[in-house]
Amino acid sequence: MTPGTVSKVLNNYPDISDATRQNILKIIEENQYTPRNSARSLKLTSKIPQIGLGMEGICDWLHQSIARALSIRLHNADYTILTFNDNYYTQDKTEKFQELLSYIDRHELTGMVYFGGEFKSVPAKYFQSLPCPVIFVNTVLPDQISTETYSSVQVDHYGTAAKQMEYLISKGHRNICTLITSEVDTSVYGLRRDAYRDVLRQRGLEHNLSHVIESHYICDHAFPALSAHLKAHPEITAICSAADVATPAAVRAVHNVGRTLGKDMAIISFDGMIPLQYSVPSITIFEQPWEEMTNYVYELLIGLIDESRQHLQITFQAKFQENESCPPCAPLAQGQ
Repeated sequence: MTPGTVSKVLNNYPDISDATRQNILKIIEENQYTPRNSARSLKLTSKIPQIGLGMEGICDWLHQSIARALSIRLHNADYTILTFNDNYYTQDKTEKFQELLSYIDRHELTGMVYFGGEFKSVPAKYFQSLPCPVIFVNTVLPDQISTETYSSVQVDHYGTAAKQMEYLISKGHRNICTLITSEVDTSVYGLRRDAYRDVLRQRGLEHNLSHVIESHYICDHAFPALSAHLKAHPEITAICSAADVATPAAVRAVHNVGRTLGKDMAIISFDGMIPLQYSVPSITIFEQPWEEMTNYVYELLIGLIDESRQHLQITFQAKFQENESCPPCAPLAQGQ
């Protein structure tokens, strides 16, 4: 007779034979044994610290990488991890934020990291109602509210996107196609889109505003649209991609119209998806420093939970990786 068998009888498990059950109950009665439930009760009543990792429902390699690394570190620090995906487009942002508050309350979270999205129009009172430390990562937030009730970790999306476009112009490109996520995107990808347009206007290249393709974060959507546009506009010599997730479609579209990336066509991208370093040619890119961001988010969250740190707002700078995909504009192409 093993302790496990006795435990199953005491907890009324069904996978014990009647003969064994009766035998154990008889021994318990003869020895006047009283089960000690204090340990089990303590286990059931103790609050297990839980961290929520919330993410917009968009295929985002970078945020998934940060969340995966955070999950491992937080799990090793004895936190339970709860994850959920949010839907970006379907509802009012204040209503979405109220659902976030309800989620935190319902699961009695110890802390939360929320990736992406946009809460720019949410009134300050809702941020003041956050019941636990929350860090927003690459989230568009209100400009004029107190930042004492939440933290944020961002990349300079607008400034970096402006550098993307300026880099292509510095290479002599004057006919540039912009691959954006969506015309109605209000997330950080919308900030990138706005930066591209501002630079083109400032540099007197407004004609490129008609060379804009929406990817909707999906290569299957970007590829046919971009292929058709490049075929109709052979004067285009460069593509500025707002998101790595759609850049493979741009690489294929260039090949599809008989152009050669790195020779008579340039591509520059934004985010830092590692596989793009292994394409032929490798993609020139502005890389979000996701490992540094992960370390910072982890240390900040733990400090906020144990009250050794105050809420902070930090902006990281993207790292420029000049690879093979952005040649100078060829004189022949300029004259087309």
